[in-house]
Amino acid sequence: MFKIEKTSKRLEKDKIIVLVDGWGFNKYFYFIIKRFIPKDYGYLHYSYTDKILDKDPINTKNNIIQLIELVETDINNLISVKPRYIYLYGQSLGGLFCMIIADKINIKKIMLIAPGCNLAESFWLGKYTQNLKNEMIKDHHTTLEELKEEWKDVSPDSYFKNKSLNSNFYIILSKQDKAIPISNGKKLINILEEKNINFKLSWSKFSHKLTLLKELICVKNFKKWILK
Repeated sequence: MFKIEKTSKRLEKDKIIVLVDGWGFNKYFYFIIKRFIPKDYGYLHYSYTDKILDKDPINTKNNIIQLIELVETDINNLISVKPRYIYLYGQSLGGLFCMIIADKINIKKIMLIAPGCNLAESFWLGKYTQNLKNEMIKDHHTTLEELKEEWKDVSPDSYFKNKSLNSNFYIILSKQDKAIPISNGKKLINILEEKNINFKLSWSKFSHKLTLLKELICVKNFKKWILK
């Protein structure tokens, strides 16, 4: 069963960091990065079960909408109390959700670790989603083009039209990425360039999973991003 877990701290602060997990990643790895969040910042942390991705493309879409709407509602509720600076930190699949939220809510800065751009392509071509993809083809006779259309509303490349145009992005891509093919990450960079959106790009020499883990344990990049 698909479930979402939310933890939070210091939500009375004027600056709030929203952390969104990647697919299949352990929420407990965030304990180090949380220690380095400055005391004048609060945070919201969203983790979710692997069942967010399902062999039924409609179930997957509904699960993702549920998560995005929860994060969006929580941020809007905080902003309704008083003005806030909101920062988004998304890893892998979580980064895709952050990009959609950033087009709906004014976000000061966004840090994305090993993100993609098109959800269907990331799922279809990614190393760790091949079994689910094959089950989807077998049970639902889905093609990649059909999936792109079905998931259009939950794919970042359908956005970048509104508030995200004014956000500042810091992106770390993995040169060895096979979970989300590097070609998909590069498409994101092309969109940012075409839209004249401010961004900084760094490259990791590690694999997808090791890049995610490194950025949670060696928090130098995170500290520079949040304090700059």
